[in-house]
Amino acid sequence: MSEYLDNNHVDTFGIFLVEKNQMCPGLYLPFLFVSSFHWGYKKFNADTKKFVSHINKESVKAANLILVPIIESSHWTLLVGNLKNKISHLYEDTTTSFATDIRRWRIRRIKQVPTQKNSVDCGMYVCKYMEAIIQPEAVVWADVKDWEDNMAKFRAEFAYAILSTTIK
Repeated sequence: MSEYLDNNHVDTFGIFLVEKNQMCPGLYLPFLFVSSFHWGYKKFNADTKKFVSHINKESVKAANLILVPIIESSHWTLLVGNLKNKISHLYEDTTTSFATDIRRWRIRRIKQVPTQKNSVDCGMYVCKYMEAIIQPEAVVWADVKDWEDNMAKFRAEFAYAILSTTIK
């Protein structure tokens, strides 16, 4: 696995979260994961059903959160729609993503999230944001300080999950 996480990696992580939640109901807050591939395929009028087949009326009604990873200019950010509070939150590990356009959106930028110190870890940060956000206990971002030190461990855990899990 190279250092940079691409669509395949981030989608695989999101699918792992969906599958873990299906195997262990209640493990996470109710959420929907929207594949980053969905938007790319839709742009070319290609079939996108496989990327949203798990989303239906019941799953939308049951969900608290919608997780939408976004890749723009080789940088990952995470948009989280909170269905109960009707607000979107943007999780990013740098302060420069969407710097000019984002101010026009009705989105609250989450402050004090862990941030990357290099140019390749944004995808892994988005994966860890997704995992943290859906936990039953609210995340106190100011207390999360060790991500940079544990990035190699997170990548190893992710690689192990890919190698030891069969995706249907």
